[in-house]
Amino acid sequence: MSRNPARPLRKPISAALAPEEQAALALLHLEKGRFRDAIDCYKTLLKTGQRPEWLAGLASAYAGRAQALADKGMRREAIELWRSRAEVCHTALWEGPYAGWLMAEGRMSEVLGDLSRRRAASDGKADDGLAALEAQVAPGLLSADDAALKQLPAGSLLLQHRPLALAALAAYARQDAAALEEALAGISFRSPYRDLRSLLKAMALWETDREAARAAIERVPRTSPFEPLAAPLRSVLASGSERLQHWVRLNGSQQLIALDLLGCPRTWAPLLQALAGAKADLAPAELFDLVQRNARVLPEALATRVWQWLAPWAQRRGCASPLIFGKPSQAHQECATALAVEIKGEFGHAEEHWLDAVDLLASSKDTDDRLRAAMVLRHMATRKKHLSREGMLDKAGAGYLTRSLEFDASDCDVHVRLVAYWRHHGDLKKARERLDAGLSLFPDSAALLGEAVETALATSAFKKAATTARRLLALDPLNRKVRTLLGNAHLSHAGKHIAAGKLEPAKKEIEEARSWLGAAAEQGRLQLLLAWTEAQGSPERLRLAQLAVTTWGGGLAAGWRLLREAQGSFARVDLASANWLLSEAGIDSAKALAPADVLGLVQVLEQEAPVARKGAAPLAPWRKALAALASAPLFDAETTVRICEAWSSHKEHDLLEKFATAARKRWPDWPVFVYHAVAARFGKTGGIATERDFDDLERAGKLAQKNKDFKLHSRIEALFEADDPGPDFDDSHPMEGPPLQVLQALREMLEQTIMMDGGKSFLKKARDSFGDALIRQLEKECGGDKKAFFGRLIELTMAEMARPFGQPFQPATIINKAAPAKPIAPAQGQEGLFDE
Repeated sequence: MSRNPARPLRKPISAALAPEEQAALALLHLEKGRFRDAIDCYKTLLKTGQRPEWLAGLASAYAGRAQALADKGMRREAIELWRSRAEVCHTALWEGPYAGWLMAEGRMSEVLGDLSRRRAASDGKADDGLAALEAQVAPGLLSADDAALKQLPAGSLLLQHRPLALAALAAYARQDAAALEEALAGISFRSPYRDLRSLLKAMALWETDREAARAAIERVPRTSPFEPLAAPLRSVLASGSERLQHWVRLNGSQQLIALDLLGCPRTWAPLLQALAGAKADLAPAELFDLVQRNARVLPEALATRVWQWLAPWAQRRGCASPLIFGKPSQAHQECATALAVEIKGEFGHAEEHWLDAVDLLASSKDTDDRLRAAMVLRHMATRKKHLSREGMLDKAGAGYLTRSLEFDASDCDVHVRLVAYWRHHGDLKKARERLDAGLSLFPDSAALLGEAVETALATSAFKKAATTARRLLALDPLNRKVRTLLGNAHLSHAGKHIAAGKLEPAKKEIEEARSWLGAAAEQGRLQLLLAWTEAQGSPERLRLAQLAVTTWGGGLAAGWRLLREAQGSFARVDLASANWLLSEAGIDSAKALAPADVLGLVQVLEQEAPVARKGAAPLAPWRKALAALASAPLFDAETTVRICEAWSSHKEHDLLEKFATAARKRWPDWPVFVYHAVAARFGKTGGIATERDFDDLERAGKLAQKNKDFKLHSRIEALFEADDPGPDFDDSHPMEGPPLQVLQALREMLEQTIMMDGGKSFLKKARDSFGDALIRQLEKECGGDKKAFFGRLIELTMAEMARPFGQPFQPATIINKAAPAKPIAPAQGQEGLFDE
């Protein structure tokens, strides 16, 4: 039979210690909150002498011990200990929390009796201690009985202002603002109820002016006797997540008051307690489960909204159980499912659900639903999948944004993006149509006016570009980009005049541009164009051309700028004329190149946008010298990536191929060089010419995905897409011709595609169109049989293509009943379908 262990005996305070050592020990106990040990130490010290600091220390130890007992609910013991403190330490009995403990124990008569005696003894003289005691008694006196009140003298402010305080409380309860103001006006600043006055004003302002209520409640001291009533209001006035943390520190009654102030049902208390007790980094799925356990107390509309927020993150049962709390509509369910799939990283599958959600939202007559449809389409369009490195939309993204305007045309950024898209793709007619539509809604949009300038420049409408730029500059005088656009519009117009041989008009345009351009690159361009308005071989022409090169910093980068400008100002620039223009400006193209020359050129290529070439490329005079630097170990891997990006952006495919191929040998684990090498050959031939390039690019894509380089992975996918667009599953344009003949021709085309590359490109297109989930289902059903798998996939594709002829496509109903129940093991030597 076990016995409870005996409590350890407290070590007695050794009397052998010197007084200084005992005093230090007592102070240490006091600071650590060991009040009982501190009391024993100070008592021992006081036996040796009555020092004031020891007596004060003993009083502090008694006070700390009494407060600790009161905090545990042992107020009777605390009261007795406080009396011992007054007797032993000669301190005032009625200071600190003593009166509050008595009132909490229901001993109001003792407090009022002492208060009356002290009031009579004061004989009307000011007494701060007495005023503080009256303020402490005030909250309890509001609910005291008549017998207790008779102990107070008739002239006591506690008695005089008590009816006013009760009237103010009653007026607040019945929401009578006039009566409340009248009652509070009678409570003076010297009244024991003065804090109640500020508190009720703050609570009255809570409904109408939160900032004023916050300022009013700050006038109530946190040490006020009315703080238990002020604490709920302080909690609801807190902002953000602090509100819940304030609320949870209240006692039960105060929490209910706070819920009443917020207009929340009291049944929410358990849910809020659970939320407050959760970890700060609680996972969304765990938060979903926590809320779901208490969801029955939430109103239906709020429960639905919470389900929309949390369900996509709870993969276990969030979207699979839409009615687990709340009643989300079909559109809400599709949006939540789309977001859940997107969170998993299956963006192609997510787009299918997003589009289904758009159809449901668009069919609604509710304006908010149609706005949500527009927002969904814009969300899809601006995903990285549909944006280039420069942030330009692809075809699908532009289609999503165009459709979004059917539901909401009030987003100026959508118009700007679409104008830029059509301008970038050379369809200036559609760019102008979209520009006119946008400007009709946003005539003063700086972004749209900027696009108007660039669109005008793209059509060589230089006068219109200059006029629009001036209008834009009037709206935004400090806009550096606008000033540059205006100056370059004049310079482009000057180049047009130079090409036509109209030198005097060209000079006027250059002088007009001079006041708008200040950067070195712009000044160099201005000087070069001005040189070309002078007679060939004249000293002024040579001086201005050489000045332009000096302004540009000279060397290879300045030569590239010069020849690039020449292509826009002369009919055709071949290699011979390019060398003549360079020599005229003092540039020797035969001079050996250094790594610094290449890096300087790369910096310029990164800053300048590519332009259409006429004649020889701007780098033609240096092509052999640059190609010779490709295999030399002059640059590190990061710098080489930067060089390849520069060649790629300006379509220097030969140089890109040489640099990327050499870099592949030095850094075989960098998939970006594989991409650039294949992309360079693609740029020259218009396709991925060899099976080796295809396989290398596929491995590079997997490595990029493994390294979480999603940007590179999307570029590789785009290159595959450009190489083999595959069958177009878009049913917006019905196929022409007899249905059976068209479908049979499409089937034969698909079968030939599979025979050519083993089905790689067809599988990729099918995965993008039908989603990974369905592809995995077919793979499992076919059990590794590649021929059966592609046969099923062709049937699935033909069913989709048959939709324009009235045959609906339902992928969920496609089940191979002939497939065995268990997957067939691959034949010996045969790899799994996705083991590439």
